Amino acid sequence: MKFVVTNPDYEKSPYTGMTREHWLDACEFLLDGIFSNLSSAEDMPLSPRVEFDISYPWKNGSPTKIYAERFEGLARSFLIAAPLLRSRPDCVIRGISVAKYYKDLILAAVTKDSGNYLLGWKELKELAVEGEDTFQHTCECASLVIGLDQCRQVIWNTYLEEEKERIGEYLMKFGIEKTGPHNWRLFNMLILGFLSMEGWEVDESLIRDHAQNIIAYYAGDGWYRDGHRFDYYTAWAFHTYGPVWNQWYGYEKEPWIAGRIERYVNDMTESFSSMFDRQGHVTLWGRSGIYRNGATSPYASAFLLKAPKADPGYARWVNSGALLQFITREDVFVNGVPSLGFYGQFPPMLQTYSCAESPYWIANPMVCLTYGEDHPFWSATENRGEWDTLKDHGFSEKIMDGPGIVSARLGENGACEFRTAKALFHPDDSNLLGYVRLGFHSHFPWEAFDYEGAEAMQYSLSYEGKKPQTPNLVLYGGVRDGVLYRKEYFDFHYTFQGAAAIDLADFAVAGGMVRVDKMHIHEGPFTLTMGAYGFGAGEDGTGIMVEEKAQGDARALILKKTGCQLAYVMYSGWEALEVKRREGVNPLGGPSYLAYGKLKRTRSYEYGPYVMISAVLSKNDDSPWTMEELFPVEKISYTDAQGYGAYGPVTLYMKDGRVMTVDYEGMEGHLLI
Repeated sequence: MKFVVTNPDYEKSPYTGMTREHWLDACEFLLDGIFSNLSSAEDMPLSPRVEFDISYPWKNGSPTKIYAERFEGLARSFLIAAPLLRSRPDCVIRGISVAKYYKDLILAAVTKDSGNYLLGWKELKELAVEGEDTFQHTCECASLVIGLDQCRQVIWNTYLEEEKERIGEYLMKFGIEKTGPHNWRLFNMLILGFLSMEGWEVDESLIRDHAQNIIAYYAGDGWYRDGHRFDYYTAWAFHTYGPVWNQWYGYEKEPWIAGRIERYVNDMTESFSSMFDRQGHVTLWGRSGIYRNGATSPYASAFLLKAPKADPGYARWVNSGALLQFITREDVFVNGVPSLGFYGQFPPMLQTYSCAESPYWIANPMVCLTYGEDHPFWSATENRGEWDTLKDHGFSEKIMDGPGIVSARLGENGACEFRTAKALFHPDDSNLLGYVRLGFHSHFPWEAFDYEGAEAMQYSLSYEGKKPQTPNLVLYGGVRDGVLYRKEYFDFHYTFQGAAAIDLADFAVAGGMVRVDKMHIHEGPFTLTMGAYGFGAGEDGTGIMVEEKAQGDARALILKKTGCQLAYVMYSGWEALEVKRREGVNPLGGPSYLAYGKLKRTRSYEYGPYVMISAVLSKNDDSPWTMEELFPVEKISYTDAQGYGAYGPVTLYMKDGRVMTVDYEGMEGHLLI
């Protein structure tokens, strides 16, 4: 199962061929997969489960989750159906009228005597386990009202007044009750905003409280801190639902707050444009990666604003590119629906709040289908923004101090590579896998840690007889003279004192990143490693070649497969450059190969090389590496006579003519979380 763009229009959309009609076709394609699991038109749109250990509902878990899963299936698939019905109201899929199907199921979901009743807030509270006082239904009610508005002529306006009243009373309870102290406040704002727009009396002070808290999460450069993290929730929640709420309620009732929401969306569409690669592809990063192309949502929802600043040609390109990134791949679909993974099924990236139907949130960008054919979003010619002018042997960077992100467009391979900070997790929190990395790369999705030594794109610290440690805290030190400074701690709990740490310093070259990192590890003996990106071999695990090259004291280890190459280059500090094969850690499935640097210290307080200088570079073709591409550093100069980087600046003379000075002095006073 995969989507095919038939009769592409390369005049209007020179890169993807996608038009508004193709997007509507994509909606039908996705619904066809969902409907393939229905035995009758009375069935909820549920997906057959293939994962049972992490996603809900769980055995012996809260009984509310059984109803939550059904609601996710209904509400999130409705986000695909609603914009489709706006343009194709008579759509029939697998013999089922899409309009009648959702109209009947939505009403049944809120009707106590029906077999598809999903329980109201009070009943869920009575059924809840100890400590459970917020419910997934709140999120799904927000999706429901968005869909009802998008196709109001087809479904909402066709309900009888008594039926509208029944639906409204059901929604109201979730709108006024307890919610999560993070992006969930937007769900309450949407529920109550929709009801207010439809004539219900709502508690305006309650909406105002939620709204003022939402804008209080704003950090700068367009980004919100979602309670405690920076990730794609800024995009697929804050900047998707904020403009909808503005239209329904904010512009009229809370103009000051609405103005801030508008400004933050516009700021985001400017800075966020740097985080998609030359194909418009999304990079796996953070939690909820199963929402995939949902990350492009701000470039669809921005045009709900009174004064959007997004470029419509870029906006359509990045939305179409990301949509095609996934729906054109067979491995994305399991039983006709998107898997619980990034491409195929991948349990290491799952969260316990997700169920088999959660990936339907890929529908968030489909708000673009509420715009007519003559809207600039659809009529403008596709463009790739800065990618259209970036030279093949150049790069460009965007510094976002607010969230602590520096993103780079790499002209040599067309990748987007970004480095993040301001992340703190308990050492045992599985979520840290998607956040605490030296970098994230659009061509190489992050791999799971196996805690057996070297890890992908992170340091691993091993003491004899103990489980290897990876960092769980990354602090942001800002950018100075083109160098990004960060600091990370291993096994951090509540104090910096005594904790092993690494000063991180890196900068971009056309094919990747150069690292100049300094260790602060006071206890020995220990083994320290740093891995490159994991190099997925694919399901068959064959066709991988390993090649070594050298230039002076520098060594490079190159991993190759058809159309893709990854190089780990070691300049100083590392004692060995190795590669190992791993199983079950790569989102592409099958085995993967990890190139990594390795060093050992035999005792505590050993005076030796402190700075590790390396580069991780890649190509997206089979061409041989030139020495300039593979070894971008010409010469290295140290302050200390031993050349260990023990103190003072380290200066790198680059083959592209730059002189990059790395100086950690004073960084401690500028670290941010």
